[in-house]
Amino acid sequence: MSEALKLMLTGMSTVFFILIMVVVLGNLIIRITNRFAVVQVSTSVKEGGTQSEIEPSKLAAIVSAVQITTKGKGRITSVEKMSD
Repeated sequence: MSEALKLMLTGMSTVFFILIMVVVLGNLIIRITNRFAVVQVSTSVKEGGTQSEIEPSKLAAIVSAVQITTKGKGRITSVEKMSD
């Protein structure tokens, strides 16, 4: 009985340690990528040559939703109107 308990605790602690390492390394990779990755911002242009327009009230709602969801850490780089 004692040996089974030791084996169970060893296995559970190993799994817990590996999961903690996955979370820590994942966060580290995300932070490094966000710091050094270059983001290319492009403007969307319709086929007719005019820039697509989105209503200001809808754009404000999108920006507000992103700020609330990401607690101020998110940023919108482009918004494109999808064709039907």
